[in-house]
Amino acid sequence: MSKKRIILGVIIVLILIVGVALFRHNVFQSIFAAKGNQGKETVANNKVAVEVIKPKAVAQGEGTYYKATLEADQEGIVNSKNSGKVISVLFEDGQHVTQGETLVVLDDQDIKNQIKSAESQLEVSKASLQKPEASLESTQRSYDRTKVLVDQGALAKVELDNAETSLKMIKGDIASIQANIRVAQTNIDNLQTALADTIIRAPITGVMDGKNVSLGQFLSQGNVLGKVKDTSLINAVIEVDQALIQTIKVGQKASLKLNEEDTETYEGVVKSINSSADPSSRAFKVKIQLDNAKLSLKPGVSAKIMLTNDAKVQNFAIPVALITGKEGNYTVFINDNGIVQKRAVTVGSLANNQAEITSGLQGNESIISTNLNMIQEGDKITVVSE
Repeated sequence: MSKKRIILGVIIVLILIVGVALFRHNVFQSIFAAKGNQGKETVANNKVAVEVIKPKAVAQGEGTYYKATLEADQEGIVNSKNSGKVISVLFEDGQHVTQGETLVVLDDQDIKNQIKSAESQLEVSKASLQKPEASLESTQRSYDRTKVLVDQGALAKVELDNAETSLKMIKGDIASIQANIRVAQTNIDNLQTALADTIIRAPITGVMDGKNVSLGQFLSQGNVLGKVKDTSLINAVIEVDQALIQTIKVGQKASLKLNEEDTETYEGVVKSINSSADPSSRAFKVKIQLDNAKLSLKPGVSAKIMLTNDAKVQNFAIPVALITGKEGNYTVFINDNGIVQKRAVTVGSLANNQAEITSGLQGNESIISTNLNMIQEGDKITVVSE
């Protein structure tokens, strides 16, 4: 091979190497330029891509259901006001009684004997009062005459002192006897009250429950013998979470069913709402009062109660995850022609990760449902899906 051919081959190889190098340089330059332009476009655009949803309407006037426990509207305690042996029991659990009706009778013979003795003592005291009362008038006249004579100088002052002493003694005797009479009369009055208390009566009208007395039992003062429950009105007691308690008002209407299959519905109203929540459950006790004229509702029974919404306001439901803020200050993000708007809402009941919105939405809003942590009010957005 000649020297010229070798030189020519080397030149050709160098030309190829330089050409490949120039080609690769141009390709990389184009890629970097494209990336630089893409970054510039992203910065210039400055819009967050989001998805939006429409709020879902829920039925108007539909109420919220709660599990309730029934209890009597009033409850009277039957107890013994004094001690004694039980000689008669006139009630059983479940029996309907009226106020003042006799329930239990205690042996009263001992009290009657005490009354008889006290009355005898009273008569003796009244009889002993007659003698000093009879002599009081003459002793008073004698004192008055003696005083006149002493004032005139006809008698010595010692005579007046003696007359005064006699008068004071008689008055003292009368006062002492009168005090004994009052004590005796008070004793008799107390015994008469104790005698009346040997008959234990129903404190209110209602149904007997919790019987705790038997024939022949000796009772001490204060023993509880049972309860009378007034069930003409029944209270349904429910527990309401702190997030929903603001939606419930005294006087709000409610309806109750004992079970799903029950065709009879009982109407009532919210009677009271506890002022403070239970420390452990953070729930408020609410009492709904129901008419129970037929006495078909029984204390201690569980039931299902619905608090109705009389306002007939259209409510909406949205996923709980779309709500931001805290209790009393809940908000959602709205798409307002490509601008983020914050809307205050009121949250009602919660179910299946859906929150009832009782105020703040009209139903035609586009609620932002994605990238909530990347936006704030006033930001520009691009809606990519609805």
